[in-house]
Amino acid sequence: MRDIAFALIMLGLIPLAAMRPYFGLLVWSWLGYMNPHRLTFGFAYSFPWVMLVAVVTLASLLVSRENKRIPRSTVSALLVLFLLWTGFTTFFAVMSDTASQRWQDFAKTMVLVFATLMLVNTRERMHWLLWVIVVSLGFYGVKGGVYTIVHGGANRVFGPAGSFIGDNNDLAQALCMVLPLMRYLQLQTRRKMVRIGLGMAMFLSGVGILGTYSRGGLIALAVVSAALFLKSRRRITLAIALVAVGVTAYNYMPGQWMERMRTIQHAGQVNTFQTRVQSWEFAANVALHRPLVGGGFNVYESTAMWSLYGPEDARPRAVHSVYFRVLGEQGFPGIVLFIALLIASWRYCGKVRHKTRKLPAEKWAFDLASMFQASLLAYMTAGFATTSSYFDMSYQLMAMCAILYGLVVARSAASEAHRTAGSSTARLPAGEALVNSPGTK
Repeated sequence: MRDIAFALIMLGLIPLAAMRPYFGLLVWSWLGYMNPHRLTFGFAYSFPWVMLVAVVTLASLLVSRENKRIPRSTVSALLVLFLLWTGFTTFFAVMSDTASQRWQDFAKTMVLVFATLMLVNTRERMHWLLWVIVVSLGFYGVKGGVYTIVHGGANRVFGPAGSFIGDNNDLAQALCMVLPLMRYLQLQTRRKMVRIGLGMAMFLSGVGILGTYSRGGLIALAVVSAALFLKSRRRITLAIALVAVGVTAYNYMPGQWMERMRTIQHAGQVNTFQTRVQSWEFAANVALHRPLVGGGFNVYESTAMWSLYGPEDARPRAVHSVYFRVLGEQGFPGIVLFIALLIASWRYCGKVRHKTRKLPAEKWAFDLASMFQASLLAYMTAGFATTSSYFDMSYQLMAMCAILYGLVVARSAASEAHRTAGSSTARLPAGEALVNSPGTK
């Protein structure tokens, strides 16, 4: 029944995506983040829904009157360069077969990002895309929080299998990234019940992060909580929610959770941390010996490469750091482009904050830039211990930082032009102003 119900929903959404490409982008993002088909058990589970919606959306975009050019920005240029560079390194990849497939998957992610750059061109469109992201990932935050409370934190929380957030560490990172977006929507809504609902979602998502048992997620939660408090307005309710999560962690989580979190203080004595450091050393050694192209996607799967560049007695495993993974797979040019993307996105938000700080009409942009920075900070912090170098939300977030800056610049230019036109009309003699006013002959 669940498969049939989901298929019927998709049969209703796909024609809408064919008529309006922006609506297709929303459905595409919903499928990519929430993975609702992974909640089924039959034919709908493995059906290529994302590919189908992507093809329909892109075809609709081609025949529509929507803008078909990627707006120029530092971020968009770096995104194109990073995609091309990862494609170039794939030609020299050690694991050529799996690397080729991995690059194709990354290219599909980037198509979503470029579609976002083209289609999200108003404040309203940005707003609805944020709602889709918040609802999609917030579903697992609320679900994980309730699960953790009901079971006393005895079992770990995971995301849907076969997705970017299937691993507990990756889920914790994604939930930390979505918390600031929830806060933005809470600040913007005028409906009391929506504000209360988003506040509950933030609390339960925070508890869900605790339930993942991710130590990197706990550190990222602490960092993003501080960023939210420093960068957010109306801090009293936010402080109450943060304190509630802290109290839950201290008094409610079981002994095994406490023991695992205490290992953060003695990371050098913990086997899992040592193996992660070994994977970092491996990635660094690969980059030092292949500085230009690295080892290509999935180089860590090569036993031969581990024997050449891994530390003595190291156990081959995935590289648990977004930075070292890019370094080992894409070489030094790749890590430079990756870090440049993060810096450029952060700076765009900083420019928006500077431009809108004293403009009441643009308070939404100031809030959104602040929350984007908090979300980026969550990704960068949790990324020290996760493998999600190519997580689709991180790149879509970077694109939205550039879009936000473009929207603010355009709105500022339009406002300045309006003021200039108004002042020019005011300086004209009364009769001349009447002759040249709209609607006169």
